[in-house]
Amino acid sequence: MGELAALLAALTWSATSVALTSLSTRTSPVVLSGLRLGFGALAMPLILWASGESSTIADAPLSTVAQVVASGALGYGLGDTLYILALNRLGMQRTFPVSMALYIGLTVIFGVLLLDEPFSWGLPAGALLIGAGISLIVIPAAAPDRVPPPAVAVPDAAPVLVRPAPVCATPGPAGYALLGGVGITWAAATLWLAAASGDLGAIAAGTIRTPAGAVALLGFALAFQRPALAAPLRDPRRLGAIALAGFVGTTIGSLLYVYAVVTAGAARTAILSSTSPLLALPLSIAFLGERLTRRILAGTLLCVAGIVLVVL
Repeated sequence: MGELAALLAALTWSATSVALTSLSTRTSPVVLSGLRLGFGALAMPLILWASGESSTIADAPLSTVAQVVASGALGYGLGDTLYILALNRLGMQRTFPVSMALYIGLTVIFGVLLLDEPFSWGLPAGALLIGAGISLIVIPAAAPDRVPPPAVAVPDAAPVLVRPAPVCATPGPAGYALLGGVGITWAAATLWLAAASGDLGAIAAGTIRTPAGAVALLGFALAFQRPALAAPLRDPRRLGAIALAGFVGTTIGSLLYVYAVVTAGAARTAILSSTSPLLALPLSIAFLGERLTRRILAGTLLCVAGIVLVVL
């Protein structure tokens, strides 16, 4: 059952990314990330009580709680906001595999360097595959030289009623920085949590981190983006979609992942959950109208293979 839970967690992350990509066109990234985390945090106290880990929070030193809160503000507050911004600007087919590959690769590599976690030769081999996959995804193929056909006068076309598929921007320097920022921020927040969490359980830490990220983002939106914050509150359908994304992605996805780690082991869970970029490809085509290219498919496969080598 643990292996199935890991695959279901990967599917929830992919589906949530589809929902966030669609919602990001109408909602500020800060507001969307803050509301999603806020709705996801509503169920956390009940889950914490059922898990029996609530006593670990009461027994934890104040410095531990403060660092877990700070890691939540960094990973959820800044990292998730950058991720939603990248989804909106670059599309899910580029953003999802690159951010996941950087996040997992950097977390494992710096876990070895900074936290004395075990080293394996799969780390450099996986890093090379991840680097090759990212290059294929984010660097556009050179267009072949073609002689333009002679201009021919044609009458004005009739209005097109079918909406064309969205065309996402090719990453320039700002796009590269955005994608790198997502992976680096997620990895830094995870390493900080691993170093500071002490005896806190996974659910206890998540119960602290998730509201911390929500409060930081919603507080920022209340201070500087009040019109953007008010917009989804006046739209019940949009607010319901954000709530569903928060509950499915933040609450259910996290629980499935924790259950998989406990029952199937961390390594096997990481390998199975690394399939999420592959699961995201058909979803992005079916629901977002994104076009799948050979380079993106090949790059995603290389990223997943690299992630598997890294976590073995």
